[in-house]
Amino acid sequence: MKRKKRGVNKEVVIIIVVAAFLLTFSLSQIIFNKNVNLAPSQPTQVKVQVGNAAPTITNLQAIPNVNLNPAPSTTSVLVTFTASDANGANDLVDATASAQFTNTGEPTRAGTCSLQSTAGNEKTYQCSVSMNYFDKSGAWTATVSIADTQAATAQSSSTLTVNLLRDISINPVLINFPSVAPGNTNVIPTDKTTITNNGNFEAPPGAILAIAYSLVGETNPAQIIPAGNFRIAGSSQIDVCGLGNSLTPSFPTAITTSALSRGSTGNTETLSYCLTSVPDISSQVYSAIGGSSWIITIS
Repeated sequence: MKRKKRGVNKEVVIIIVVAAFLLTFSLSQIIFNKNVNLAPSQPTQVKVQVGNAAPTITNLQAIPNVNLNPAPSTTSVLVTFTASDANGANDLVDATASAQFTNTGEPTRAGTCSLQSTAGNEKTYQCSVSMNYFDKSGAWTATVSIADTQAATAQSSSTLTVNLLRDISINPVLINFPSVAPGNTNVIPTDKTTITNNGNFEAPPGAILAIAYSLVGETNPAQIIPAGNFRIAGSSQIDVCGLGNSLTPSFPTAITTSALSRGSTGNTETLSYCLTSVPDISSQVYSAIGGSSWIITIS
């Protein structure tokens, strides 16, 4: 007698497949549909406190060497820098952008800044710092800074170089002596020369030079008053006729008693003159003018 083979019950298979489909569908609803009704349920609030991030200076552009304008002008030096804030560019307070130049022993030079551009979390500022004609030559420190709405600050520094400015003015341009006669000695002119330092250099004693030429007769140029008959002195020497420096024709003479400082005050020097002897010459006007004018210079 043959035994019947056991077969798989088709109805059972169908039930299993349908159940698996329904289970998969239900799980997908739970995962992807927040509106699925879960019981029991309780809402949970989520908060994250983002704190303040201090700003940073991401770029401070190099400052070219500074050539100062002579007195009485000032010189505007431009400084450009970029600041960044992770809390957003609007967290940077434009009014706090600043720039200043410092040098030991010198007054601090501060400038004003304005917003130039905004990109992402960054802002770029341009500052103008005013320097005076007498500001010391050499290396200065440039410092820029910015603050955010929480008063957190960023700062960056670099070095700039101020070039030497050698500039003087002289007044008056004509030195007048009183009328003299042959044989007169130690004649003092009615005028003195005032030298004004319009730059940032300093002239130590002996650095001021005079180049003198003989005075030539305007009627008879064959007669002269030699340049060697004159003496010159700085303000520290009262006895110009006795102790002043003797002038050498057409050659620079160092005025050892003269000096010139820099600054808005105290930046002048006064030169005095003496005609030590008048030679035997005819009566006429003697002068050193045009190409033979005396020259006051700085070594």
